[in-house]
Amino acid sequence: MIFMSKFLDRIVMESKEKYDAVDFSPTAKLPKLDFHFNCAGTSIGTMIPFNVFGYYLLYFYTDILGISPLTAANIIIFARVFDTFTDLMMGHFIDKSHFKAGKYRGWVLISILPQFIMFLAVFFVWPGQGDSTLQIIWCWITYGAYGALCATLGYIPQNCQTQNMTRNEGERAKAASWKGIYENISILIAATCFLPVSRFFCDITGNTTLGFLVTCLIFAIISFFAPTISGLRFTRKYELTYEGEYRPQLLVEEAPEKKVSIWISLRDFVKCRPAILTISGIAIMFALANVRSSMAVYLFEYYFELPEMTSISLGLNISLAIVGAFLVPYIIKLFKDTARAFIIMALINGSVYGLLFLWIRFSPMEVVQESMHFGPMFFLYIGCGLFQGIYATFPMAIVPHTVDYARLRYDRNMSGFIYGIYGVMLTAGGAIGNWISGTMLSASGYVAGIVQSEATLSTILFCGMAVPALFAGVHALFQLFAGVSDKKHLQWLAEIDARDARELEAAKKALNE
Repeated sequence: MIFMSKFLDRIVMESKEKYDAVDFSPTAKLPKLDFHFNCAGTSIGTMIPFNVFGYYLLYFYTDILGISPLTAANIIIFARVFDTFTDLMMGHFIDKSHFKAGKYRGWVLISILPQFIMFLAVFFVWPGQGDSTLQIIWCWITYGAYGALCATLGYIPQNCQTQNMTRNEGERAKAASWKGIYENISILIAATCFLPVSRFFCDITGNTTLGFLVTCLIFAIISFFAPTISGLRFTRKYELTYEGEYRPQLLVEEAPEKKVSIWISLRDFVKCRPAILTISGIAIMFALANVRSSMAVYLFEYYFELPEMTSISLGLNISLAIVGAFLVPYIIKLFKDTARAFIIMALINGSVYGLLFLWIRFSPMEVVQESMHFGPMFFLYIGCGLFQGIYATFPMAIVPHTVDYARLRYDRNMSGFIYGIYGVMLTAGGAIGNWISGTMLSASGYVAGIVQSEATLSTILFCGMAVPALFAGVHALFQLFAGVSDKKHLQWLAEIDARDARELEAAKKALNE
């Protein structure tokens, strides 16, 4: 890893003037290239595979491998149990570690190759095995290892990098918006391109499973190498000086009496109301997203009987989500507070999906099919993407506030640990969403590739539309009681700066004496 870091540094090293120009004050703005490469590198590297899993992993297990929906759901949920431990451990280790390549950057370097290999392994099918016990065990191991180890190595430190790069509230809001834009571009690529490209290679090779594997190879190259390596150039100077020494804010050493274990960090996190309610709400958000996305292909394939509309509808829906993410800073200005805007947009997002569910549920099937073929329901469905994009972007603006509050309350940097919990909630929420979908499909009597019963069709619609609407309402309640606001955040930063100044003055006096 050290050799790789030195090799990259020789290639991508920036000038000393750019290192000297780095400013960590609460009013400083980030250079545009630094800003966009960090946002894009974090979002694309994580969200393409995450959304390939979200949209197509359950479908791959049930319709390609022939695994029952209940078994597939159990694979997804139980394979991620270890993720709850590894994300916590990773966050704890990040706060304690000091790699020569950088506090966060070193972990990112380590993560690149394991993520690439394990993403391919998730879609690898042993010849002639299909739904055999060997293949099912392989699915458990590979999907679990990808989330619990490989993705964790990269995702958490990349989010910590953004937190470290700026303390400016406006810049963090912009970063949240642009991360949302890049994430939705990633979702667009995953949702609209993965299945058509897979089918293209399936036709060429005459082998369905090989077609999926070739497609994964293409997506793995896009996801892990280009954005991650490019991003490393623009994050180095925020962790290291030009000479390779650590930046002062990353050199905070704990006194022996202040050293804390992972269990103390967990206890402090649980006591930190803004952090625990905000982060727990994110689990609900990702469960919502994965129920919605995993059911999309079933909705168009079986309920609407319009499989040709799947990629078109998802593509336009997610395109509007990109627009929604772009609008986030303006939505915050409109409502004059980040948390208030978040709560309102969560309620609007849930209401729109609820309205669409009721409209479809109480309309004759022939009317629904006609309307979803470039009719009013189709346009409302793609319009949902606008509110979805706004809503899903807000956590990236809120979570940094909770990190600052934890630093104020406990007088130590807990960014790694909090983003570790964030990673737990992301993957756990996603797994729970897929588990809900698979379990409800199984209970409704779903069988792949046949005309579905009325009960199965009703379940598909309920999962795809009503469950996301309900989850969005619950999430709004969590955020309402979190106690986070922009006014409070500015007060927290002022108190942190005042305390740091007092500690620095005390240290100078002790040195002089």
